Amino acid sequence: MDADSRTRAAIEEHWRASERGNTDAEHAIYATGAILDYPQSGERFRGRATISAQRGGTRPTGTSPSSGSPATRTCG
Repeated sequence: MDADSRTRAAIEEHWRASERGNTDAEHAIYATGAILDYPQSGERFRGRATISAQRGGTRPTGTSPSSGSPATRTCG
C-alpha cells in the first residue's frame, strides 16, 4: 500500500470511529506532537491529548489553547 492509500485509510477509519462515537480511535490519527490551528480565531492546540480534549469539548487542566502548556495569567 502506498503512502496516499495509507493516509486515505487512516482518514476513513477516523471518520468511522467518529460516527461510532469512539473518541480514542478517532483521535489515534493525530501524531503525539500534532498541531491543530484555527486561523480564523488564532487558536493553536499542541499535542494529541490537547487536541483530543479540545475536540471533545474539554481541555486538560492547566493548559492554554495556544500553547498546550501550563496556562499563565498576567495581572495588570
